[in-house]
Amino acid sequence: MPNKTNELILWLLVALSVTLSVLAAMPSTASIAGSLSIVGTLARLIFALIHGSQRLGWRKLSVLLLITCVVSWCYESMSIATGFPFGNYVYTAELGPKLGTVPVMIMPAYFGVCYLAWVLAHVLLDKFDRQIDSSSLFTIPVISAFIMVMWDMSIDPASSTVKHEWIWQDGGSYFGVPFSNFLGWFLCVYTVFQLWAIYLIRAKQAEHCSLDDYKSSWYLSIALYGSIFLQPIMAAALMAGGTVTDAGSQIWPLKALYESLGLVSMFTMLFVVCLAFFKVRSNASLK
Repeated sequence: MPNKTNELILWLLVALSVTLSVLAAMPSTASIAGSLSIVGTLARLIFALIHGSQRLGWRKLSVLLLITCVVSWCYESMSIATGFPFGNYVYTAELGPKLGTVPVMIMPAYFGVCYLAWVLAHVLLDKFDRQIDSSSLFTIPVISAFIMVMWDMSIDPASSTVKHEWIWQDGGSYFGVPFSNFLGWFLCVYTVFQLWAIYLIRAKQAEHCSLDDYKSSWYLSIALYGSIFLQPIMAAALMAGGTVTDAGSQIWPLKALYESLGLVSMFTMLFVVCLAFFKVRSNASLK
């Protein structure tokens, strides 16, 4: 039986994420974009810690947190230093203090959405028992990685080219973002998920969690992931005009940028949300 207090807190975090997505889409909040990003990251982090600890236990969730932080920091630091695998970029001061050249908030940002992507991949593959076996050892990490990259495709041009939370030094064809970024993202998060899957299969996994028998537990993760794509869709509706110039001196129309991100989020992230919701709703074994 779900803990009602924890469930209420989780739904409040979903509501907070929705509110932050709407606020971040408003042109009038551009000056506090970095602060809104940090609060949104903290909301997803707290959600993952509460939801994940109930379903996986603190020990296994801590391993996922450790893998995510170490792998993401290493890939980010390597790319900033060498350009591989994401491309040439630098972080500005918008996201707060840094660990080396990477803002401290980047690692929790990866973890919060990594957890959601992992849960959603299980839903899409009808793996409601969460158990990793030989048939899903590679499929779940691959699907999880695609779900993660959908998120980055929906936010990166606005976060970098417009908000300057990080800057692509050579610009790029996707509204100032290079093609290599998304290949690098897939490699990075796939590494996280594959290491996590290998750990689970060798750790004999956890006993079945009673929360997995309840639709509300799955709906929570779907709703939080869904709250993220509201920002590019809202921004597409609110942006009137203007232009922005990337680091490669390419000028981009803001309306075209935000409408493109809105379309991308609708037909990637929203598709995943709809499919996951329908799968949970139609599953007769869930309460």
